[in-house]
Amino acid sequence: MTKKKNQPSTTGAATVRQLCATVAEAMLDKKAQNVESLDLTSIDGAIASCFVLCNADSTTQVEAIADNVEEQVRKTLGEKPIRREGFENAIWIILDYVDVMVHIFQTEARSFYRLEQLWADAEQQRYSDERQPAKEEAASVKAPAKKKAATVKPAAAKKAAATKKTAATKTAGAAKKVTSAAATKAAPKKAATAKEKTVIAVKKSSKK
Repeated sequence: MTKKKNQPSTTGAATVRQLCATVAEAMLDKKAQNVESLDLTSIDGAIASCFVLCNADSTTQVEAIADNVEEQVRKTLGEKPIRREGFENAIWIILDYVDVMVHIFQTEARSFYRLEQLWADAEQQRYSDERQPAKEEAASVKAPAKKKAATVKPAAAKKAAATKKTAATKTAGAAKKVTSAAATKAAPKKAATAKEKTVIAVKKSSKK
């Protein structure tokens, strides 16, 4: 197969990437499976710059996907395919936008023709409208909680420091009271001793 020549590009101002993204989104809107693109720009003899592929389980859905792709590309980019094939049996529909070729398969037909393997050197990109995995969601939920805990920690430390300071003050006060009480008890004893010394001195004086 050789690259098409003397064909006017239908993408106009729209880039190949924009066209591929629009096609992929239109496919996903109709629940297409295994939506992906093959970048053929680096492959010699490629018949287009890019393929966009998908599959569906019924011919009815294949046709519905093709109709939606045409409609969305026309509305979004103002482009129409220069060639459309496969609508007779809807097993493999091709929409040719020159730079981009759209392939919509019935699931069994895609497995049989295996275009991804025929163009294995092409860079592949998958498209999906699924939500992020549960692990990623859990990680995004835990992050704020962790931040909140980090914010609360200094406050808790500050409260603990204040409590410790209060306890130290109370301990110092209690120690001061004990010392004061001990001094008060010691004073009478000391005074008594002085009195005893005075009595002894008087007695000694009277003996003389």
